[in-house]
Amino acid sequence: MKSIIFLSNFGFFKRDYHRFEIKRLGKRYRIFFLDFTKIFHKEFFKREKHNFYYSKELILIDSIKKFTNFINKKKIECVFDLTRSKEFDIFRRIINQNKIKLIDYRLSLVPEFKRNFFLKIKYLFFVIFLNKKLIIYYIKKFIKSLTIKYSKKIKFYYDLSLCIGYKGEKKTKLIFSHSLDYDKSLNNKKKKINRKYLIFIDQYLPFHNGYTLRGIPPFVTPDKYYNSVNKFLNLLEKNFKYSIIVALHPRSNYKKNYFQNKKTINYEKTNEYISKSSGIINYSSTTMGYAVMHKKPIIFYTTNEINSSLDAYHVNFLSKILGSKLINIDGKNIERQLIKKNLLKIDHLKYKQFFHDYICHIKSDQKPNYKKIIKIIENN
Repeated sequence: MKSIIFLSNFGFFKRDYHRFEIKRLGKRYRIFFLDFTKIFHKEFFKREKHNFYYSKELILIDSIKKFTNFINKKKIECVFDLTRSKEFDIFRRIINQNKIKLIDYRLSLVPEFKRNFFLKIKYLFFVIFLNKKLIIYYIKKFIKSLTIKYSKKIKFYYDLSLCIGYKGEKKTKLIFSHSLDYDKSLNNKKKKINRKYLIFIDQYLPFHNGYTLRGIPPFVTPDKYYNSVNKFLNLLEKNFKYSIIVALHPRSNYKKNYFQNKKTINYEKTNEYISKSSGIINYSSTTMGYAVMHKKPIIFYTTNEINSSLDAYHVNFLSKILGSKLINIDGKNIERQLIKKNLLKIDHLKYKQFFHDYICHIKSDQKPNYKKIIKIIENN
């Protein structure tokens, strides 16, 4: 039986076990999911290790030596790299040196946001006057940079790259594919039922463990954020006569009901509910891809807190790419804006461009990703 490896540095959760089709692939191959969180994100590991999915496939790597010994003992056919970090280059090179096929496996693709000069000045103004935590973050980051010893660039190469859109094309040999979310959407593609409800995409913003992972201050505070969100959702219900359903974030663990009298659904049902909805309300979640796939309107939102955070103006950028409406839910005369703006309008040309740029490459045969993985292994 052939052996394959998945590389990750963001932990291994039950959701990962299912979305990477570990059970299905495990019937044909020996699967090892190597997680490097103990090396690269120690605080995140301490905080989240009790939530990891400790199946037989999970191997926790805490040193280069352990990794090297592992791949020397096992006869590995392929390694699927789920990481994006340059810190992994040394491990990628070790894989190359052992003549194991290395595949760049992108789970999703999103537009890259960079502030122009005007937005940088505006952002600096907000940080200086409105966000002391962010000032402290940048001071610590600067001090840390003074102590870092910069090493030479480590060279490595990918044998193959699973390319899920035009924007993901690289010089290496490409296997044309699509995002993991698109795999799910195929099951609901033929359903044409439209129900009069809107889906609010929860991103668990005040508590997201990504802050710990990246060492940044949270974008928002719980009381201010959820107060603003609930007021906005109530206004939408009042003006559109649509019910609001909250699609909970995969890693959410609410000990308090922050969404006032709103129906909530598990993240596993998000695709199905979006396919039947009248549209979604989104900040910057990649779940917006489902709305694009099912041709559903997107209402983007921001708040005053977000506009003075590390993520300031990211959502403005996304709304322009998709031609969707954006509302600052802390702004004035929100109710009047809801009446005037055509919130549930779709720019079909921009949706189509986004689909082929970031969700499904036009050359993809649209077969499930696990079948592409099998083909790569069998053609080794």
